[in-house]
Amino acid sequence: MKQHIPEEIIEDVRRRADIIDVVSDAVHLKKSGKNYKGLCPFHQEKTPSFTASPDKQIYHCFGCGAGGNVFKFLMETEDLSFIEAVKKLANRYQVPLPESALRSSGVPSERETLFHLNTLATEYFAQHLTHPQSGRQARQYLQSRGFDDAVITAYQLGWAPDEWRGLLTHFEKKTKCTPQQLEKYGLIIRNQEKNVVYDRFRGRLIFPIRDTHGQVIGFGGRVLGDGEPKYLNSSETAAYKKGNHLFGLNLARTAIRQHDRVLIVEGYFDQIRAWQAGMQNTVATCGTALTPQQASLLKQYTQNVVLVFDADNAGLAAAARGFEVLKEQGLNVFMVALPEGEDPDSLIQKQGAGALRARVEQAAPYIHFVVQRTLQESPPRTPQDKLELINRLLPLLTKVSNAVERSEYVRYIAETVGVEDRALLDELRKALAENKPRLSPPVREKPATHSPEWYLVHILLADADAAVEIRRQIEPEAFQRPECQKTARFLYALIDAGQPLEVHRLLDHVEDADVKSVLTRVCLAPMDFDNLKRALNDCILEIRKRSIQEQINDLRRQRNAAEQAGETGRSRELHDRVRKMQFSLIPD
Repeated sequence: MKQHIPEEIIEDVRRRADIIDVVSDAVHLKKSGKNYKGLCPFHQEKTPSFTASPDKQIYHCFGCGAGGNVFKFLMETEDLSFIEAVKKLANRYQVPLPESALRSSGVPSERETLFHLNTLATEYFAQHLTHPQSGRQARQYLQSRGFDDAVITAYQLGWAPDEWRGLLTHFEKKTKCTPQQLEKYGLIIRNQEKNVVYDRFRGRLIFPIRDTHGQVIGFGGRVLGDGEPKYLNSSETAAYKKGNHLFGLNLARTAIRQHDRVLIVEGYFDQIRAWQAGMQNTVATCGTALTPQQASLLKQYTQNVVLVFDADNAGLAAAARGFEVLKEQGLNVFMVALPEGEDPDSLIQKQGAGALRARVEQAAPYIHFVVQRTLQESPPRTPQDKLELINRLLPLLTKVSNAVERSEYVRYIAETVGVEDRALLDELRKALAENKPRLSPPVREKPATHSPEWYLVHILLADADAAVEIRRQIEPEAFQRPECQKTARFLYALIDAGQPLEVHRLLDHVEDADVKSVLTRVCLAPMDFDNLKRALNDCILEIRKRSIQEQINDLRRQRNAAEQAGETGRSRELHDRVRKMQFSLIPD
């Protein structure tokens, strides 16, 4: 149910919370002038463009445009609601919450509705797994693979019977949710041609997927026969985005902190098998490539990551992508060498937990693993072979930003391959100088920060009297750039309501990502005006000139069209209007 926390409590939490302290849990920050910089947790980058300000208590990424305050950062990195973020920070900074703040308003939020429905679905699937007839096949399958009752209980594994409307009928009895809601939350599917709905998961072993707080946010389903696809996941919802979560992290996070190391495997069964075997600091990606968000999540618990991926081409490719993502977040990456044809689940089944544990303890730094594998596949016999091998390895070194660590890798490669350090260093410098392109997530277009409308946004936030004057003279439509126009509308509404324009407070109420990005960018890169009044008048005049010029251009188009149509009188009239407007642009 929705909860209300008094504004004065939120303000107290805001005053006590330190954004540098909170951001440092997920981002390695370095002081840069008055601010701190680090690699953005929201997109992949090599050069730090993420900035956090201790004075203004906000953050902004000058690469992807993400920005906000301490509450927004927690909401984005830990997938929390605003209320959940406030409560977490209140607990961290010892701000007592009144009992009234914990009471529900009676109206469930979308996330709460989704959590409730997922809980009901989890119970439904679990009941069917233990049902004498319905769940017999699934129980026999789990027993045949050596999974005990403790695992089934800990993960709340379930069984989706091979029925078209089993879960749907269960919801109709238990809730008042509409089929449209159930479809939106990914629990049922609609046949568009026949306009009928039916269960998403049918005849599948069910793995509840939980967030770090233990809430069920989605499901994975494995078919036990020959059906396709072998694995089926929930569709993405307000609470479940595949790239933001890791399977088993809710059970593994304590062990990860204790061991100061996390093992990353690929599949549900790999993770469950390792957990059952005592390696409880294990999480799974479950078929998705590692993302910066997942790396940022792990960074809250440890700096050391061990990749335990399959030894086939797909597994090695996934490890290569994972290394790049993890390294860009400043994590130490190690790699377990599994026997050909084995995965963590099968290795433990055949050779016992000790076989995998020994390999984990012997895990080499990822670059060492790649060097050894490359030497095995293509042992160099000539100087040219060695040069080609080094050229294959150099791109890996460019991912290592720490100079000491990179130097150590250079030494290791030189000794292992049998090449003089100087030659290798020369090749490394060449590779770094070439700055070869690589694939990156699309970033938002950076705003043109030298336009008059951009200056006006700065002035709106810099001076209350000037803001009122801008509101009086410039309509929102005069702001040509969409992000500036949306920001102007947002700020104008606050001016009309007599509200102060204080960015760190405004961010709590901004839903639009473009507006949020503009506000944090302006706040972290403010402009200094020698004469603010003159700057204001110049900007207003420039925007008015631009408006007149646009009208002139439109009249010219009309005049040209009239000429082509043979309308001499109208063409002359339009020409005279153009001339008058052009004269109006000439300064007095």
